Amino acid sequence: MINNTENVGRRLALLAGIVQDRAHHPQPHLIDRLAGLLKSAAATAAVAPLEDGRRVPAITLDTIQEASDLMEAHDFHIPASILGYVLAPALGDVPPMKALNAVSEQLARQDFELQKRRNTVLHGDRLNSDDDETVAWALRALVTILYKHERLAAAVAVDNDRPCNRGLTPFHLIALQQQAKKAAAKAGPTDGAKLIAALGAYYIPAFLAEDSGVSYVLVGVDQTADESEAHTGPKVFLHSGENANRAPADHDQPWTAALYDGGGEYVTELFTAQAGLPIEAECAHAALCLAAWLADHADRYPRV
Repeated sequence: MINNTENVGRRLALLAGIVQDRAHHPQPHLIDRLAGLLKSAAATAAVAPLEDGRRVPAITLDTIQEASDLMEAHDFHIPASILGYVLAPALGDVPPMKALNAVSEQLARQDFELQKRRNTVLHGDRLNSDDDETVAWALRALVTILYKHERLAAAVAVDNDRPCNRGLTPFHLIALQQQAKKAAAKAGPTDGAKLIAALGAYYIPAFLAEDSGVSYVLVGVDQTADESEAHTGPKVFLHSGENANRAPADHDQPWTAALYDGGGEYVTELFTAQAGLPIEAECAHAALCLAAWLADHADRYPRV
């Protein structure tokens, strides 16, 4: 059984072979240079000293960074994002592949299909196989998927910027409305529990909280799954009046969402859900509004 650093070295060597076999560039010497950098990083990964608590040798990381810079500067048909999957055994989980927030149904469905293909590769655990051929297959599949996703991202950016599409809600969020309504309808016994269920349909962790007699649904802007961490970073409070813990029949004011900073200071009101809807529809609408806001603005409020 190889250790995590040796596993990184193995993946680097396999990726170097993929570059030699599959990379495209009008200047072949750049392909050779990229493959050479990956081979050099692979050679040092398991033998160079680990200093200052690093999980990958500094010389290896420096070489990988040089390779990443080269991949960002030139289109090899092999995206630099694959390096995150190569480093994952030592540095943690594989990188996320975020939804592209396409407003076009066609582009959103292409995004969904690529997300599904990536998840199939990862969930099959082929990337962690003891067999080099299996790992190489997984890396080749991921290279193809990630490259197509980058190209799709460019197309989505152009399409979303069309005058007729600016400001529209991403299609994949709208598509979750029925699921959110069903989740809210099944949940209970309180209006806050129904809202938390609707947010769950959008994969947004949410928690019922209370402060000085005021109850609210808490969501961390970084969408942490930990309630205590959600309290300590930028966060959103959702409440109806000053309550989020009433019987659904007593829910008489629409959900309002307000943004607070990491110290608990009020920043601004984000939205108020549409009034006059059945409780499950209102919860689904509030969840949609928050999901859309997070998709557009969460990066502006990092955890300090």
